[in-house]
Amino acid sequence: MSAERVSVVWDDRFLAYDFGAGHPFTEVSRGLAVRLIETALGPGSASALAWVREVPPVEPSALLGFHEPAYVARVRAAGNARDRRPLDAGDTPSFPGCFEAAARVVGGTVRATRDALGHGRAAFAPAGGLHHAHPGRASGFCIFNDLAVAIGEALAAGHRIAYVDLDAHHGDGVMYGFYGNGRLLDIDFHQDGRTLFPGTGRTAEAGTGDGAGLKVNVPLPPRAGDDALLPLARRLLPPLLREFRPELLVVQHGVDGHWGDPLARLQYSPAGYAEVDRLLLGLAGEQGSSLLVTGGGGYDAANVARTLARTGLLLAGAPLPAATDALPGPWRREFARRTGGEPPSSWAEPPRLEPSSWSRASEDRLVGELEEALGRRFPPP
Repeated sequence: MSAERVSVVWDDRFLAYDFGAGHPFTEVSRGLAVRLIETALGPGSASALAWVREVPPVEPSALLGFHEPAYVARVRAAGNARDRRPLDAGDTPSFPGCFEAAARVVGGTVRATRDALGHGRAAFAPAGGLHHAHPGRASGFCIFNDLAVAIGEALAAGHRIAYVDLDAHHGDGVMYGFYGNGRLLDIDFHQDGRTLFPGTGRTAEAGTGDGAGLKVNVPLPPRAGDDALLPLARRLLPPLLREFRPELLVVQHGVDGHWGDPLARLQYSPAGYAEVDRLLLGLAGEQGSSLLVTGGGGYDAANVARTLARTGLLLAGAPLPAATDALPGPWRREFARRTGGEPPSSWAEPPRLEPSSWSRASEDRLVGELEEALGRRFPPP
C-alpha cells in the first residue's frame, strides 16, 4: 500500500483517557508511538501520510449501536461526578470526564474505519483497540468498545469483515458481541484463558447460528513466543481470509504478547510482530480489502511505542529500522518526560526468554482442536 493511501488518526486529547497514576493502561505509550513514526519518517511525514489530528467524541447514536442505553447513561453520569466509581469489578474505574474521553477514542476508530472503507485504503488508529467492553458494562480497562462500535456500523452498511486480534488477552467483547453474525470472521490469538484474564477464548467457542465456524480462537500457553505465533499465523490466516474474502480487515494490534510484558506471559519478539504485520498486509492487498489497524493492550511503554511505531512504518511502506539502530534523541527525551522512566536507546533489545514447552506436536494438537471445532481442515505446515 502506498503511503499516501494511509490515514493515521491521532488526537492528543486521546491522552485524557487516563485512569490515573499507578493504573497499568495509559494512552501515553500510544502517543509516543505516533511521535516516533513522525520522527522516523522525518519532515516528509506530513505529506506521506493522511494525518487526522482532531477527532470529536463519537455520536451517541453510534455508541448505542453496540452499548445499552442504561450503560451509556451510567458512564455519562460517572464522568460528571467528582468521585471515582467502578465501572466493572474494579479494574476500570470512572474518572472525571471519562464519558467524553472514552467516546473520543471510539470516535477515532470510527473515523479510521470510515476512512478505510470510504477510500479503499489502510487506516491506523493506535489509541483504539479497547476490545473487552460489553454492551452493558466496562471490562479490562475498556469503558466503551471502539472496535465493536466501528465493526457494527460497517456491518450495518452491508460489509463483510474479518477481525484479527493479536492481543495477549482474548477479545471477548468483540467475539461475544457478534457471536452469531455470519458476516464477521473473528480470528483471535491469545494467551490461554485458563491462565489469563478474561478467561475466555477456548477453541470450542466457534460461533453459533450464521456465525458458526467463523469464530476462531487460538489459545497459547504461557511462554509461547514466535515459535508458536508465526507457524500458526502462516497456517491459519491465509486459508481463512482467502475463503472469507473480507471487504474490511480489522487488526487489533495489542502489544502485551511482547516478551517481558508485566501483565501477560507470552514471548513474541518485534521481528515476530513485523512478520505477522507483513502477512496481514499482503493478504489484505491480495484480497483487495480495506485495512484498519488499532492499538490495544501492552503495559511496557517502550515496547508498546516501538512496536506500534514499526507497524505504522510498515503501513506507510517505509523501511523498518534495524533492531540496533539508535532511537532519535528528541524522542528519547520526550519518552523520559512523559513516562518518568529510562528511555530505550535502540529500536529493540535482544529478547530475554523463559524456556517454553511449545513444539511441533503442540501446534498439531491445537490445529486439530480447531479443525474439530470449525468443521474444516487446514493445510499442513
